Amino acid sequence: MAREKILKGIAVSRGIARGTVFVYETERIEVFQTPIHPVYLDDESARFERALDKTKRELVNIQERINQEIGQDFAQFLDAQILMLDDDAINKEVKKRIIEKKKNAEFVFHQVMNEYAEKLGASKDTYLKERVADIWDVGTRVLRNLLGLTHSSVVDIPEGSIIAAHDISPSEAALINPKTTLGIATEVGGRTSHTAITARALEIPAVLGIAGLMDKIKNGEKVIIDGDRGILVKNPKAGRIHFYENAKKKDQELQKELSPYCEMPSRTRDGRHIDISANIEFFSEYTHAKKYGAEGIGLFRTEFLYLTRRGTPTEEEQYRVYNALAARMKPNPVIIRTYDLGGDKIFSDYHEANPFLGWRAIRVCMDDLDFFKSQLRAILRASVNKNVKIMFPMISTYEEIKRVNLIFGKVKKELHEKNIPFDEDIQFGIMVETPSAAIMSSHLAHQVDFFSIGSNDLTQYTLAVDRGNEKISQLFDHFHPAVLNLIKRVIDSGHESHIWVGLCGELAADPIAIPLLIGLGIDELSMNPSSIPRAKMVLRAITIAQCEGIAETVLGFRTALEVKKYLRRQLSSILPNIDKVIP
Repeated sequence: MAREKILKGIAVSRGIARGTVFVYETERIEVFQTPIHPVYLDDESARFERALDKTKRELVNIQERINQEIGQDFAQFLDAQILMLDDDAINKEVKKRIIEKKKNAEFVFHQVMNEYAEKLGASKDTYLKERVADIWDVGTRVLRNLLGLTHSSVVDIPEGSIIAAHDISPSEAALINPKTTLGIATEVGGRTSHTAITARALEIPAVLGIAGLMDKIKNGEKVIIDGDRGILVKNPKAGRIHFYENAKKKDQELQKELSPYCEMPSRTRDGRHIDISANIEFFSEYTHAKKYGAEGIGLFRTEFLYLTRRGTPTEEEQYRVYNALAARMKPNPVIIRTYDLGGDKIFSDYHEANPFLGWRAIRVCMDDLDFFKSQLRAILRASVNKNVKIMFPMISTYEEIKRVNLIFGKVKKELHEKNIPFDEDIQFGIMVETPSAAIMSSHLAHQVDFFSIGSNDLTQYTLAVDRGNEKISQLFDHFHPAVLNLIKRVIDSGHESHIWVGLCGELAADPIAIPLLIGLGIDELSMNPSSIPRAKMVLRAITIAQCEGIAETVLGFRTALEVKKYLRRQLSSILPNIDKVIP
């Protein structure tokens, strides 16, 4: 019997799936040069044109499907590929060389595309450098059509499959069918890759970045994908299968039990309303937010517009997405966060020794005002829906928020001068995710309409722990008293200045944290959509008096362990089935 083996990777889409490995390999294309008789050169050029037309039809069909099934913002990355097929400079050069060199179209096209990719790869322009992946994605498709090769596609995989691949190209990732694909595992990629984004959109469990996967896996092998822990179990033993079957069964039972909470108001047992909102990464996830009972979008991570498109979207492209999201969520609020690029969302041509402490988020925007103002204009234009709020990430100094306010005012003035309507009363807030912002929150509160505490980064920066570093991951703990005391400080500062305070991040969705956060005075919790019913279950079982007593006690503790043990005991006495609601 084959030996069980556990392969570790990056958890990018939650859930558990058991199925059969389908090894997805893109066959290496070999291109040979063939002399073409002068009589047939025009035919060779026409063959090249037909391959371009066929490729364009394929991409347009893919784009239409993505628009319908996943969302318009995700389909935008194909715009660049379709435009490449109409590039006169490339197409004329290919036809010219076919005539001059009297060589076959595929050889000439491959040569021209290779030269073009090398030129862009050497460019200092970020946008141009990011086009290289698109060139090879679309170029490979053209070559296959020239050579008459069938496209190895994820569309054709059998039901019950777990896709295993080195990588999946953007146009192929868009074709993944959740009816046949139970899970995804790749050798490369992370949370911001096309594959990860597609998996989350389709709610398919996925683990990416498994080193050496293709040498360790075979077609037809039985595997389990654990998208919560970031592991793939190869040839699972009966005991392991039993464990995961029980885990999946319990999760299904819990989801059934939680389902009614999707429709229930988010208020405490004694009637206090607490806003429960959804964190989403791209447009199509608004359906998940509504499905699970979100009262709005508490965080729309706009950087994924940039990452899925592999470059800066135009103002009009951004506006269409923001406007559509606001319209779909009316009358519930939509908080749009400006680009949080950098950190773990690293630019392809820019690397730092300490990216989380470097050029990221508002710092990137401040260094490229055209880029920043384009996004501000798009958000303001969408605010005519009267439910849009704007939020700025990674504010660490008072000077930053003053400058942001100044730029925001200038953009409003420019729109006034052009008679472009927007919501004059749009709320303006910041994410509090650095210790300096938390400590200065009483001053920052006078400059904004709301705070949203980013618990993930606030924990990382307060404890000086890289949350992605396995060697010190045990030190990363949201429940550390230092973090909790900063959260309390921010909430108090906000309320003293008569502004509301929310919290987004992993802590917001943790059942044992909810009574504590409410006791500390939080007004809004924003989380992954699927966590909302669980949060409502806890919320509706507790009273404000209970929460305030819990918070008062917790603030006197010295360790995270003390905090968690106490919170679990308290919640167990209120909710006897606590073990069912703790993931």
